[in-house]
Amino acid sequence: MIGGFNRREPTNTVRIQQHPKVLEIFTRHNWMWIFEKFTGYDDEVAQEFAHSLTPHSKIHATVLVRGLTIDLTTDLISRVTTLPLGIPWRKEDKGDSQVAKRKFFLEGEEPTEDKNGVRRDSLPYPWSEVGYQLLQYIPCEGIYSFVYGYHFRILEELRYGVETPVHQRLSIPYFLLQSIIDSSNKVKEGNSQQLAHHGLIRILIEDALQNLRIPIAWLVFRDLLVEDNIKTLTYDVSPTISEEEVKQEEEDTEPDKDEMDEEESDIEEHDEEEEEEGEEKEDDDET
Repeated sequence: MIGGFNRREPTNTVRIQQHPKVLEIFTRHNWMWIFEKFTGYDDEVAQEFAHSLTPHSKIHATVLVRGLTIDLTTDLISRVTTLPLGIPWRKEDKGDSQVAKRKFFLEGEEPTEDKNGVRRDSLPYPWSEVGYQLLQYIPCEGIYSFVYGYHFRILEELRYGVETPVHQRLSIPYFLLQSIIDSSNKVKEGNSQQLAHHGLIRILIEDALQNLRIPIAWLVFRDLLVEDNIKTLTYDVSPTISEEEVKQEEEDTEPDKDEMDEEESDIEEHDEEEEEEGEEKEDDDET
């Protein structure tokens, strides 16, 4: 943890498993599969990823890290996370966020709120724990005590939106891409504490590595020196030929002795025929 903030996703789902109601909510919304993909990260690789990211628009950026090129889009994040593309989810939509916050609470539920937001531990259970997991995996801001307005948009969907059509759900891939770009910009400005989404970065890199002509394992990529790139791995993963295989290949390509003798005999016969024809022609010329 750097400077009191931990902006890295969890590397296991042990805590979720300890709360059956929370597990049921995330399972119902098909989120557990992606949570289980967060199995680790590498700080150095995440830093390189952030520094090399070049944004082109709100839904497109490119990354070149250790020779690996990634075309970063909302479609890619949707594919690797299986989270649907729907309505863009933005922090700036404050009006929608306030509406979602009011809709979230049932009659009699009285949360504690101040200028910082709603205290997470004042949410009714299991939503206090759902909120905690949400804050760890999605915004990755390193602050878990408060739930802000824009968080309530996704909490409201998780609580009441089970039957919401996919195209009408919030686009978490859109939010994640904006968050990664924002984190990258702040890291480039010299604020390394703003580096976030370490686990998602690993997932994106692993996906790109597996789609290479010759797939490369995450651990191999991680252990590359910073000045190296994946092109150096082509020599390591290319098939090698043993001395026995080289000898066998030479034997296979070596001409057969019988075939050579037969070819030489054919050539000698052909030469003799040409000589006889030549002698007959000379006799004709003399006559």
